[in-house]
Amino acid sequence: MANGRPSVLDSLPTDLIDCILADLSLDDLRNLRLVSHGVNIAASSEHFKSFCRTKTVVLSAPALARLMDHITPGSIACHLQHLNITGVLFITSSLEKILRTKTEPADYMAIFGIRRGAHGEQAHVRSRRVPVSPESLVERQRECEALRTRLEQAALERSLGRDCSALVELFRRIRQHGVSHDLHSITLEVAVERFLDRRSAPRHCDAWRPVCETAAHTFQTTMRALAAAGLSLQRLDTFTGFSTCSLTSFDLGSMLDDHPADIFDGVLQDIRSFSICTSQRVQLLIGFALDWAIPKRDDEVYERRVVISDQDWQELSAHMQWSTVDEAEWEATATGPPDTTGLAQLLAKMSRLLYLGLLNSRLPYRVFDAFHTPEWGKTRFAHLVCASGLQRLKSITLCNYTADHSDLLTFLEVNPDLQAVEFCDVSVKSSWQPVFACLTKPQSRITRLILGNLFESTATGVSYPIIIQGTPGGFASAAKVAFVVEGREAVLRGITYKQSELWPPPCVLHSVQRQP
Repeated sequence: MANGRPSVLDSLPTDLIDCILADLSLDDLRNLRLVSHGVNIAASSEHFKSFCRTKTVVLSAPALARLMDHITPGSIACHLQHLNITGVLFITSSLEKILRTKTEPADYMAIFGIRRGAHGEQAHVRSRRVPVSPESLVERQRECEALRTRLEQAALERSLGRDCSALVELFRRIRQHGVSHDLHSITLEVAVERFLDRRSAPRHCDAWRPVCETAAHTFQTTMRALAAAGLSLQRLDTFTGFSTCSLTSFDLGSMLDDHPADIFDGVLQDIRSFSICTSQRVQLLIGFALDWAIPKRDDEVYERRVVISDQDWQELSAHMQWSTVDEAEWEATATGPPDTTGLAQLLAKMSRLLYLGLLNSRLPYRVFDAFHTPEWGKTRFAHLVCASGLQRLKSITLCNYTADHSDLLTFLEVNPDLQAVEFCDVSVKSSWQPVFACLTKPQSRITRLILGNLFESTATGVSYPIIIQGTPGGFASAAKVAFVVEGREAVLRGITYKQSELWPPPCVLHSVQRQP
């Protein structure tokens, strides 16, 4: 370039230039910008600035060590501010058979062997199959499940030490050589790698239990490493991008209970923004686990769920022998204490929290509708509001929750500084009108209001839609939402309902704008 000729670097692709620049010190980068027009443009663009500030790393010791090697005094990697940590679940053909609970039988009705009719005649005989009773089948399944759990726990303990140590060293390097000596945000993700192929996000056809266990491992390792390195953090986003990946309050509570009470205080008290996807995890019973069955083949694994008709499910359920333990476990899970203790403890430690996002993942149970009844969800949210002590929030996002309108009112009243509210897929037992009145009162400071897919539940537990956001195939802006109000126009404080013809009766769409 000094002789009037373009530099060799100018002919390289942009991605390759980014990789070269990432390994250079700031002094070398300044010198290269003088001799290469391409480097000068690349290093000055917003794309490259974002490339330097944001990195994605797999939660494994070798990958963390490679990233740490780039963070040296004076290097461009010292500008790292946003770190995406991805926990990877590696799927092989043999592991897939372990993760799935059963292989696909040729005849679903023959799973329990020989059955007799009302008069003692043989109803069905499975060829080349040893007859087995439902009790022994359930017991065998539990033994296999216990063995698998012990093996996975042992593997988790072995890997947790290596991964956590490498992550601690990375955080210490950032604290020592980083420009700001801390991180602005960490985003936790989970990826699935099938048969040494490319990694992808979890899908609904994946076995949800190992995906969630990988999420728990990723979260616990990250939090332990942050506490050990003493690295401050302002924003933490945990698995909110995937509906099939979530944490349970048990995961959060066990992490807090297994360590000294104040070990995470230094990390959590600096967090200003926190988003989390949680779920209630239960054990699948043997009969209903058939919904995750796969064909028994050694050379190939089908990534699909078996489709069983409603009639087959009814017949299968009728012939299942429920044990006393199964019934007790079902009742304890459906009507037991709210599973919010761990999440409430975690939120209570975030004394400076301003922005909160709570997503509740609905795991794909085939017939476990009892876990999504209004009473169950209402108890969880009420306990969370009382136990967390959140009173300084400026923004709240609530998705896939069920609550009583009094709990929502209490939450809004103790957080008078709210400026942004987003409720999506939220159901209340009673009426939304008191909540709308609170959101739109003259003293309200809310400037951004998004309401989508809201439901009211009757005394019998039947839910019906109240608000459907946007038009079919699109979304409305923050100032416009769609209300379903019994087909007639109405006026509520600060909000005008205007009828539209986009939805057929009885669901009449109303476009809504807040009056100035």
